[in-house]
Amino acid sequence: MSDQPSSEVAPIEEQREPCPTPLESQDIVRSFQEEMRQGPVAFEGGTITATQFGSGPPLIFLPGTLGTPRLYALTAWLLRNDRQCWLLDHPNFDKNPPESKLVAKTAFAYASVLTELFGGPVDIYASTFTVPICLRMMSSTPNVVKKAALQSGWMEGTLTTAERLLLKIGKRLPVTMRRVPGWVSTQIQNHRPWFPPFDKTRFSFLLGETYQTNVSDASRRMLASTHTDLRDRVKEIPHEILILRTEGDGQYITDQQEWLEKQLPNSQVSWMHTSGHYPYLTHPHRLVKSLREFFEIPKSETV
Repeated sequence: MSDQPSSEVAPIEEQREPCPTPLESQDIVRSFQEEMRQGPVAFEGGTITATQFGSGPPLIFLPGTLGTPRLYALTAWLLRNDRQCWLLDHPNFDKNPPESKLVAKTAFAYASVLTELFGGPVDIYASTFTVPICLRMMSSTPNVVKKAALQSGWMEGTLTTAERLLLKIGKRLPVTMRRVPGWVSTQIQNHRPWFPPFDKTRFSFLLGETYQTNVSDASRRMLASTHTDLRDRVKEIPHEILILRTEGDGQYITDQQEWLEKQLPNSQVSWMHTSGHYPYLTHPHRLVKSLREFFEIPKSETV
């Protein structure tokens, strides 16, 4: 599953969108860390670390393949007066499930925690690895989810023989992504071009958060994707779903999202040009605009 930049070009009218006032990302992340509330929430078989920020009706953010939930800090900060953002980490299982059951077990863990915390359906934002998990949750436990925004995800995973071999080696390595040869240069090539040139700290923040991911955890998640096939399930999902398509996703994810758009009975698409894999860091204002429209979030004051 490649994340090489896509050659798609956004419509001209979207390219003319005016730029908002730049965010001082370092100050915002610092304020986020000072004001957030964090703690573990138990489910049968493990715990999930939940980070709470802001006030209002809940909006849940599920993590991507790499990095910590703090990557959503800028987006949560823009929504802080209108939504209580809950940033959930990947489950910490008492006993790690095999890759063939990781998506299903993770969906069960999130559903259990959300039911424990809120008792009723909530709005969810999921990206990359947690997109199929969110779809599985909507299919298996539909009463947990109200609406869902899905960004840069897939319904079924395919890997080359070489990719499988590398990931099988990776899941045995007791190191973080920082120790992987060529990791930084790959991130610079694939992701740095999408970040705003006026704020170099944002890309450094991305590296700092993704560095912390264990190679074994990332490898297991990617291998789990090859055991995932939700094509028969998505046709029966009735929820309102926003498919967030971001320039830079690559052809594989683009094809998956186009297929998902056709199969989901109640979906709509929002296109984010020049945003890359991390729109919540590269262009949080535009992302929040789409989320406000889809989740019907009124803006209480100018941010």
